[in-house]
Amino acid sequence: MYTVIIDANPGKDTTEQFQEINRAYEVLSNEDLKQKYDMYGERGVGTSAASEGAAGSPFGGGTGFGQEVDLGDIFDSFFGGGGGGMGGGARGRQGQRQRGPVAGDDLRFDLEIDFKTAVFGGEEKVRIRHLETCGTCSGSGVKPGSKVSTCSTCNGMGVTMQVTRTPLGNFQTQQTCPTCRGTGQVVEEYCGTCSGQGLNSKTKQIKVTIPAGVEDGNKLRVRGEGDAGPKGGPPGDLYIFLKVKEDRNFRREGPEVYSDTSVSFVDAILGASVKVPVVDGEVTIKVPAGTQPGQVMRLKGNGAPRLGSPDQRGDHYVTMNIDIPKKLSKEEKDLIEQLRELQEKKTGKKGIFQ
Repeated sequence: MYTVIIDANPGKDTTEQFQEINRAYEVLSNEDLKQKYDMYGERGVGTSAASEGAAGSPFGGGTGFGQEVDLGDIFDSFFGGGGGGMGGGARGRQGQRQRGPVAGDDLRFDLEIDFKTAVFGGEEKVRIRHLETCGTCSGSGVKPGSKVSTCSTCNGMGVTMQVTRTPLGNFQTQQTCPTCRGTGQVVEEYCGTCSGQGLNSKTKQIKVTIPAGVEDGNKLRVRGEGDAGPKGGPPGDLYIFLKVKEDRNFRREGPEVYSDTSVSFVDAILGASVKVPVVDGEVTIKVPAGTQPGQVMRLKGNGAPRLGSPDQRGDHYVTMNIDIPKKLSKEEKDLIEQLRELQEKKTGKKGIFQ
């Protein structure tokens, strides 16, 4: 098997170096060649490995396979490390270990609210579970009065080193120190309240203020109600994601509200004054004579408040549905027949609405 490494940094001329890496991988993936290399070194694999570099090293310099190479330094060279990801070497990773306070995580809570609460705002109580700084040890995880000393296994580095011999040289890798769990310190006795974590999980009820004019999918930020940070770090924030319940009477698009109302066919023909529900009560509107099915009437300023500007409201649009009865009394039928006759005489056409 022949492994190819893709050059993620084409701006530099690394062709030769990548060829050497691929040749080295060829040795690693071939059990016979790998066994010969383990027994006899570079000479045991002939030219299959990095034979073109100075003293057999794919990185030149005449140091041969006796030099120690840090994996982080290799990735820095080929992929433009700069201290993040795999790059940075042992010293870089040591610098990245954070022993001081670290900010806590943000939390999410999904909250369903009523249609009118979304329109006019209000208060909602939510129950959350988050991490709080331990009051006994103030987040340190150490029992008060206990001794804290530098870890002798890693000399305070938080990591232990291991050297592995490969065709690329002696690679130095590191892993979290098993004695101090990466802290670089040995604690005489951990805090019993939080089991040495510095944090305790607690349930809490908080009040959330819903501003007027919010919509489905909006989110609210409650500062400082997320998880507390390790080692006494500041807490993250709580994000409330809103889900607005549907209303059987109203629909909404931003500050604009929509609804339907029904009027009798007589009122539609002759005109009338009718009461129409709006989000904050009801209003009386005048239905003009000759109103048609599906006609829309605008009620200015009767919509929802605009988010961030509660004094400004949108409009309410009412769609008129004409209620035509399926059954009529004999008297009603006689009157309708008379109306049809008058209409036919007037237009010369059959049918009352021609």
